[in-house]
Amino acid sequence: MGKWFLKFASYESPNDIFELVKSGKKIIETRPRNKESSKDYSNIKPGEILVMQSNDTGERIEKTVTFLHKYESVEDLAESEPVNKILPDIKSPEQLIEVFEELKKKWGKRYAEKLEKYGIAAIGFK
Repeated sequence: MGKWFLKFASYESPNDIFELVKSGKKIIETRPRNKESSKDYSNIKPGEILVMQSNDTGERIEKTVTFLHKYESVEDLAESEPVNKILPDIKSPEQLIEVFEELKKKWGKRYAEKLEKYGIAAIGFK
């Protein structure tokens, strides 16, 4: 079984997403797929380990993958996954889509291009 290294940027305040993972409120992580990369998150398998690191503090935790779901778009993801397990304050698929539009602007052109070109992976963990 493999290990996957995931860094966590902040969304609204320093360390916010990482703290949601650490507390157990966030149990689905999303990452753009990239079929042209050796780090294509759609190759993760249940039972593998996620080594998660905060970009803000450098703190690391490990979680075990429970599932991987692949989607062609953020819209498909938002309609299929429980959105509050991705971000606990999100109440609807439409809200999640809005958040991803903000993230595309915040995290840059490369992030947005990967989402548009390859789709997105939903990674469940415990």
